[in-house]
Amino acid sequence: MKGIIMLLLMVGLLVGCGQPPPAAEEEPPPVPVNEDDLLLRLSAYLSTDTSRAAREQNEIVDYAIENLLDVQVSNSGLFYGVRQEGNGEAIAWGDYLKVHYKGYLLDGTVFADSREQDRPLSFYVGNMIPAWNEGLAYIKVGGELLLLVPSRLGYGADGLKTSKGRVIVPPYQILAFEVEVLEKEED
Repeated sequence: MKGIIMLLLMVGLLVGCGQPPPAAEEEPPPVPVNEDDLLLRLSAYLSTDTSRAAREQNEIVDYAIENLLDVQVSNSGLFYGVRQEGNGEAIAWGDYLKVHYKGYLLDGTVFADSREQDRPLSFYVGNMIPAWNEGLAYIKVGGELLLLVPSRLGYGADGLKTSKGRVIVPPYQILAFEVEVLEKEED
């Protein structure tokens, strides 16, 4: 009986010490966010002003804190988080890019997802909403970006409608975009 127990113990040790199979290209684990630092940094952007811009900024800050999103704010009021800087060329105004993206409202309602449609978007930087035109400058080709967009840097008072008038994004909506720059294309 002791022999069988020893044999099982040895087999268990040998199996446990073996190398695991190589993993398919896994993403590095996310860098942990210090909640206290994030709360202090982002709460500095909360406002007591009652204007639409201030209310939207407060809503974005609350969303970022609630979801522990490590974002920065630009002079224009765009909140952005560089998830991956990228290792390709810098992105400049007028570049023709191919990207995958997901656009959604802060309540989680997705209004566009190029991956789901298996259809990347190609466009010129400068021909998009102001948030995209500005935000893409923070990364390089191969990079990934989170944008939290006040309505004035998104679709504003008009919202976004199809050519047949169906509302995709209502007016004055705060938007979130996850953008991955796949490549810079030749036009």
